[in-house]
Amino acid sequence: MSETLYDKYGGIETFSAVVSNFYQKVLDSEELAPYFDNVNMERLMSHQTNFISTALGGPDNYTGLDLKKVHAPYQITVPHFQEVAELLEESLDEAGVEQVDIDSIITLVSSLMDQVVSSA
Repeated sequence: MSETLYDKYGGIETFSAVVSNFYQKVLDSEELAPYFDNVNMERLMSHQTNFISTALGGPDNYTGLDLKKVHAPYQITVPHFQEVAELLEESLDEAGVEQVDIDSIITLVSSLMDQVVSSA
């Protein structure tokens, strides 16, 4: 059995730290921060950690809503989605994730764009 990316990089502790670092970057962005006004960040980070962990081969603890439905009210644009992906890439790099694995993760995230973006 091959090792998952989740296991390779230390599991939940690593990806919790990645998500925390990532959302700090998002909240520091003048463009992205307004999307998170009135959002329970602790809850969101928990959901995101579970989502990423599941996507990378960890335990399936993700209980979030349908991605399209949950993101639709925010009218997320392609440039904002791309900025989010760039900040995630930075966060993964800072956590010591190898570039080949970052590329795989970003490809996975990019495949979700049509479920998240709803505005030009």
